[in-house]
Amino acid sequence: MDTIFYNGIIHTLDKAYPEVSALAIKDGVILRLGSDEEILALKTPQTRLIDLQGRLMLPGFADTHLHLLFYGTFRRRIDLVNTTTYEEVVRMCREGAEKVRGTNRWVIGCNFNQINWTDTNKIPDRNDLDAIASDVPIFLQRACGHIVCMNTMALQLAGLWDEREATTKETMDFGPDGLPNGYVRENSAMCVQSCWERYTVEEIKDILESTCLEAASKGIVQVHTDDFNLIADDDFEDVLQAYRELNEEGRLPIRVNEQIRFRRTDQLQRFLDLGYRANDTMGHFKFGPVKFLCDGSLGSHSAAMRQPYHNDPDTKGLLLFTDEELYELAKLAYTNGYHLTAHCIGDAALEQMINTIQRVSAEFPHADRRNGIIHCQIMDEALQDRFRKLNLVAYVQPIFIKADSAVVDECVGAELGRQSYNWRRYEDMGVHMCGGSDCPVEPFDVLPNIYCAVTRKGKPGMEAWYPENGVTLEEAVEMFTKEAAYASYDEAKYGTITVGKYADLVVLDRNIYDRPLEELCEAQVDLTMVEGEIVFQR
Repeated sequence: MDTIFYNGIIHTLDKAYPEVSALAIKDGVILRLGSDEEILALKTPQTRLIDLQGRLMLPGFADTHLHLLFYGTFRRRIDLVNTTTYEEVVRMCREGAEKVRGTNRWVIGCNFNQINWTDTNKIPDRNDLDAIASDVPIFLQRACGHIVCMNTMALQLAGLWDEREATTKETMDFGPDGLPNGYVRENSAMCVQSCWERYTVEEIKDILESTCLEAASKGIVQVHTDDFNLIADDDFEDVLQAYRELNEEGRLPIRVNEQIRFRRTDQLQRFLDLGYRANDTMGHFKFGPVKFLCDGSLGSHSAAMRQPYHNDPDTKGLLLFTDEELYELAKLAYTNGYHLTAHCIGDAALEQMINTIQRVSAEFPHADRRNGIIHCQIMDEALQDRFRKLNLVAYVQPIFIKADSAVVDECVGAELGRQSYNWRRYEDMGVHMCGGSDCPVEPFDVLPNIYCAVTRKGKPGMEAWYPENGVTLEEAVEMFTKEAAYASYDEAKYGTITVGKYADLVVLDRNIYDRPLEELCEAQVDLTMVEGEIVFQR
């Protein structure tokens, strides 16, 4: 045996033998489970022995919804995630403007959430940002990623300043004076990033490697990410080359399930013409489902609703595809063997995507198409029932209740709010449900996410939000392990600690099953292993 772990509390999540104290690994695969006496008898002089000292071992964690490369670029930007006042934003952006003044660089800030500010809850507009600096382009992105605000110079450099409401094809807002007010949304905001200097393949590799190592420090052995065209428009071939070279160089420490996201059929066809097929792998990299971004976010009132927002009755949000556009993309994916995932926060977006999946599935039936919906936030029980009948996978982010619990009822009303984010009902219906963070919207820290799923609290000390909709600790752990493996068709390879599966494991500093739930947010990852290799050790 290459490695033996012993003297531990090993929760396998496999009903055949739910708890053991020791396991043995050979060539990256779990070969034996049992007692210390049984497993230690298999050691040789070359075997690495690891004493767990009574600590808890689980299957390695997965984060099934994040933006790996996009998050990695944040280190090169102004991170506004912890700002509690708009005045802090002003100060940080002025400091950033001083650094880039006289160069061709932009002030790029990310991850702000105006809901957290104590001096104003208004998203800054063009005039606000001009007051910070008018001679340097400023681009600030909200935490949800669905709306940005830009000053006049940034609008000019992006070619948006001459747009007018009556003629524009962009998704952007205008002020009473008829001029752009600086708010740019969805795909139009993404295209602005083409104005910036592109990252080289070597830079992308460095960003991906360091971000994967950071994820490993949180016990994460697999991520589901969409990295194409997020940091620059039409950069997917550079990103693919970066992943290919990382694998060849042995520098991809964790598993990456790439969700293939394109906005148009011609873009997707160009990718397909290169010969990549669903579930193909390059070492730890795997081609996952085709992904659609169907609407915006709740906080920016761009999530597409069937009824107007209660606190903004002039809008129902925004659908990013027509029914026919969505169908054509889904059909192209289906006929090339791909399954589908879709970002749907509002109930109108979810209904549109369910209708699309129903249509293409009838035309192109398949025995095991694991289509999924990311977020699954605003939906009544009737939509949940349709969700179950289609056997869709729910990609949920329990950590979202930290911010969303304060605004959901205001946006959609208490009756619909009570039915939304209802993970208990998903479990009771037998829906496959996996967990994620949507990093950089929230950190990819699995244990606080599990805490939110169970307690329905954003953090210790907060009031529980519809606590009856929570899940058990065992169910929450499965969301970030075995259910994540199911979502990527990998349940035969990892997701549980089972003989014959890869040794993808995490060791925690305490047994979370016999400690108060509040300790979930304090627990530390001591060791992370992928395919028998230690990729993190505290």
